[in-house]
Order: sequence, then C-alpha cells, then structure tokens
Amino acid sequence: MRDTAGAYFVCGKAGNMNINRKISKYNFNKGSVSRIKYIVIHYVGALGGAEDNCRYYGGGNRNASAHYFVGFNGEVWQCVEDANIAWHCGASSYKHAECRNANSIGIEMCVRKKNTKSMGATDKDWYFEDATVEAAAELTRYLMNKYGVPASHVIRHYDVTGKICPNPYVYNTSAHTWDEFKRKISGQAETPQGGNEKTIWNFLTGKGLNAYAVAGIMGNLYAESGLMPNNLQNTNNNKLGKTDAEYTAAVDNGSYGNFVKDSAGYGLAQWTYWSRKQALLNHAKQVGVSIADLNMQLGFLWEELQGYTAVMDALKKASSVRAASDAVLAGYEKPADQSETVKKKRAEYGEGYYKKYAAGNGTKYYRVRKSWTDAASQLGAFTSLENAKSACKAGYTVYDDNGKAVYTTAGQQASAGVPFSVQVDILDLNIRTGAGTNYAKTGEKTGKGVFTIVEVKAGQGASTGWGRLKSGAGWISLDYATRLA
Repeated sequence: MRDTAGAYFVCGKAGNMNINRKISKYNFNKGSVSRIKYIVIHYVGALGGAEDNCRYYGGGNRNASAHYFVGFNGEVWQCVEDANIAWHCGASSYKHAECRNANSIGIEMCVRKKNTKSMGATDKDWYFEDATVEAAAELTRYLMNKYGVPASHVIRHYDVTGKICPNPYVYNTSAHTWDEFKRKISGQAETPQGGNEKTIWNFLTGKGLNAYAVAGIMGNLYAESGLMPNNLQNTNNNKLGKTDAEYTAAVDNGSYGNFVKDSAGYGLAQWTYWSRKQALLNHAKQVGVSIADLNMQLGFLWEELQGYTAVMDALKKASSVRAASDAVLAGYEKPADQSETVKKKRAEYGEGYYKKYAAGNGTKYYRVRKSWTDAASQLGAFTSLENAKSACKAGYTVYDDNGKAVYTTAGQQASAGVPFSVQVDILDLNIRTGAGTNYAKTGEKTGKGVFTIVEVKAGQGASTGWGRLKSGAGWISLDYATRLA
C-alpha cells in the first residue's frame, strides 16, 4: 500500500529477522549492489523511534538518509534500497581513505539519553537499548553475509569523517561499547552456528597455551582480519576490484594466479610476504581445502609460530593479556604502526576474549610470582593449584585470580588459614616494612606474645615465609613464630 508520503510499505524477511520497508523516492542516488564494500554504523542523535525516523527521511528532500533504522525494541525499518546510494556519511573532508556514500550501506541506531535537558552531540549520557544493539548486530551480520563484507569493513561514522557518531560507540561510556559490537559481528559471517572466535579459542587452548596467551593472539588476529579467514586487505578490495569472497573463489579455482606475489594481506593473520603466502597456499593444497578454510589456517598459523621461538617463549609464560599481545604484535605480526595506541587497542581486543572465554566461564588461574604486583617475575599461570605448587620455588608465592596468596614455598596455604595466630617466644624479633630482609626494619620489635597474621608471603631471609601483622606494624619472619590452632 501507499502512505501519505508517497512511499511504499511492505514487510520482508531477512534470515530470522523482519525488515519493515518504507522505501523513499527521495534522498538517494541510483546504484548497484556491486558497489557495497562497507557498512557504516550511526546513531540518530535524537529520541525518535525507527519508524518515525524512516518516515521522516523518506518523506521529502532532507539532504540526508540511511538505508536502515533500528528501533528500541529491535524493530528494523528500511528507507533506501541496498543497491542505491544513501546520503549518510558524506562530508567535505574524510579521515577514512576509502569509505564513502558510494561504496557503503548506512545503519542508524535509535538512541536514549539520561538527561534530556541537554541534547548535545558531545554529551556522554547517550546510550543504546539492549534490543537495539542485538538487532543492529543481527542486521549487520545479515548484510555482511549477503554482500561479502568483512568485519573489518564495518565501521563507525566517526571512522569515516571524525563526526561524533554513533556517540555511545565513540565515547564508550555506556554499557554497550564499540568493541562489544565488533565482537558480536566477528566471525558470524562465516559460521553462523557459533562464530569463528570460539573455534579459534578452543584450537589454541588445545595446544596448551594459557588463557592470556590465547587472548593475546586473538586480539591481534582480530585487529588484522576481524577473525575472518577470507579477509582480503582493505586497500586491495578496490585495487583488485574483488570482494573477499570473489578473491577467495578466484584463488581456489585458479582463475587468479597472482595470490603469492600480489602483496595483498590475506586471512586470519593477513599473510602478505610472498614466501608466507606461498607456504599458506601449499598448505591449503596439501590439505585439499579452500584457501579460506578456518581450520587449515589455524593449523598453518600454529606451525608458523613454532619458528618464532621468542614469541612462543613469551606466550608460554604470559602473565597478562597485554604481555602476550605485545609479544605477538612485535615479534609475529610486525605491523608498520607499533605505537602505544596500537598496542593498547590490540590488548583491549584480547581482554574482551579473555573475559568472555576465561574469566567469564569460571576458569581460574593460579600464578606463581615473587609478589602479586611483580608480574614480570611470573613463572607460569596454571588452572591446577597442584601444578602451581609444583612450579613454586624458593622466594615465590602462588596467587589466585584475586591476587590472594594461597601457597608459599614452605607449603603454607594462606587461603585456608588467614587470619591465624602465632606465638613469638623471643624478645628481639624485628618488624620490617615488607616481606623480606631486603626491606627496612621499622625500628620496632614484637617482644614475646601472641600476634595475628593476616597475610603470608614468601621473601628473602625466611624459609617459612613472612607474615603481615594485623596491627599494621609491618611484617615478621615466621621462622621465629609458632602457628597456633
């Protein structure tokens, strides 16, 4: 039927979601689906719902438009056909090298605001409803699948022009963040039944790496490819005139014969140098699968890592996601930009995977260190307390995920017995500022008596560990104290 604005209204189905169509005769240029290389995410910057926004931008010459609007309850309204060019990210100047109206689809997300007395574009109290985020991610995955758009080509309006849009995904001060959204869409275009990230996580943990190491690797792979094994380096999509899917198919069927020497990054790790691409191609042929096969690439990645001994050494003893991520970035991926900003961002991606698959699923790690704050001294991180105890040597302590000492070299399990009382039978037991004879004396002594110990640490000069006094006076050697029941 036709509404008063002159637009046609129908309801269609995309995958498992309904798309309401109110297609405008205004605010677009003609195009074709072959143009689609990017998906740009926006927020409407006002309090209206999806249907209202769709009706407004379709109702006359507004000098702006978008293909889709996603509402507060997850409803989706389409205003411009995918093939046609909506006016959603045009500007007088750009920060993105390639993305423009002409090669992108625009998705507008409806938004809430805590303080509606001010509607400033730079206010930091804009936020998305859960249903809006989930529906926008589902719509994005549908479009990624349909048009062969990799996760790395799903970007914000901010990434195109520098405009603070979508505000909640620029400032990331609300419950929903841009990193979360990217994680929601990553891998789903290839494997809708669970995504690539879980497969990658399970593969790497199955190789015996701890969760920090796995998360550090995955954060780098995400930065490189969005965890998409068919990802072609962004600049080469236009250069070669092929989508990721087209490039992959041409390599597989032999119609494109320059895979090895085209200097185009490809796959999970964005393999670029000719010898590495040749080895990858040989591996795929040997296994008898597509060059984009996920399991094949994981196997190749693991074999290749074995030749990077310094990286593997760092991964095996990784004490944090950041340490693992930095090792992979500097020693394996080696991007041109290795600035602190890049290091931090890749580690943040890794932290997301760690929280989701390690911290988030109840996995606990016991870390063997000289002290909780001395991460660099860590001998290892273990899921088994007994294994951690076995690795704990003189001067070291086993800590749980919360930084609590649970075992010392003397076999004391702090978690089971702290606080506890000790009997001191000498007059001149020194109190020190820290756990060890390398710490200064406070100038006070305990004298004889019973004292309460609230923390135990291994440290220099005591074979049975050091105890922190409940009084706050400092630390004493437990070699000269008798533990009471």
